[in-house]
Amino acid sequence: MVNEKKLYKLIILNLILLACYFFIKIPFLVSFFSRIINIIVVPTFLGIFFFYLLKPLNDIFLRKGMKLSRAAVLTLIIALIILSGVSTLLGKYFIREINGLISRLSILAENGQMLRFIDGYVGKYVDIQWIYKRATGEVSGYIYSMLKNIMRVVSYAMNLFSVLLLIIVIVFYFLKDGLKFKESFLRLIPERFKDRTARILVESNKALSSYVTGQAIVALSLAIMIYVGYLIIGMPSALVLSSITFILAFIPFIGFFISMIIPYIIAISADVSIVIKLTILFMVAQALKGRVIVPAVMSKAMHIHPLTDIFLVIGAAALFGPLGAFIAVPIYSVVKVIWINMRILTLR
Repeated sequence: MVNEKKLYKLIILNLILLACYFFIKIPFLVSFFSRIINIIVVPTFLGIFFFYLLKPLNDIFLRKGMKLSRAAVLTLIIALIILSGVSTLLGKYFIREINGLISRLSILAENGQMLRFIDGYVGKYVDIQWIYKRATGEVSGYIYSMLKNIMRVVSYAMNLFSVLLLIIVIVFYFLKDGLKFKESFLRLIPERFKDRTARILVESNKALSSYVTGQAIVALSLAIMIYVGYLIIGMPSALVLSSITFILAFIPFIGFFISMIIPYIIAISADVSIVIKLTILFMVAQALKGRVIVPAVMSKAMHIHPLTDIFLVIGAAALFGPLGAFIAVPIYSVVKVIWINMRILTLR
């Protein structure tokens, strides 16, 4: 009987793998589902992310006795006011800094300093000149096609607006009807599995909430430390570079190291002393993050081994790109909660 069950599971697994293989061989289906992912799945994940980010503020209003709809509207209004205020105050400065950073990197590329430095170390094994020419050709062609087709730019702008609107709507309804979603889902579950399913939903919600809010605090703390450090060592475009650090810090472990690439390119072209100062800054920031901030903030989040985190992020990034790197750990946390509860259920 046990062998029959194992054989049945193996057959099901093989059929699923076979279906996936044939699926990726049909271009129409791949194109269709990639569009579905871009239109629906990505905004949904971003909406869930911002929901958990704003949930603590929404919970404060609910504890004050405010109704769900009013609390959700007020939370969104406050978030949009803060975002608009920051954009208004820092928008012009931020754009100027981005333009300065782009022009600085362009000058480095034109002068060939960066290319000669990389070529000296890596050129023995890889044809850097070919990669550089190919990359610049691709970028130039992309810019030319964008300028040539204004309608495409308008289409991108409209898509961006619709995605942002969809994210706001998703966040609002999650804040307003979060409990209703849970109750509606539990109605679909058989009676004997309801208690365990409810427990899975509660634990998953707790894990995701702790992870997102904790990771946001860690990312903000790291970005502030890096920004202050950039100002001390005289790094140009400090605000832009520290903002990149803030965004990439949501990718566990490797995100911070990816954010080092552009600062090191600028530092290498400037002076050896800047490289040394930058290295010291990154070492101090990483030490404070690992020894102080993460243990203090992420203690309530899911306990995942660092090596598991690294493999998850790298594997997800290779398979699904940047979005995969961002969502790999939260999804793993939820799957882990489900697996633990299912094991308990089967042992009973």
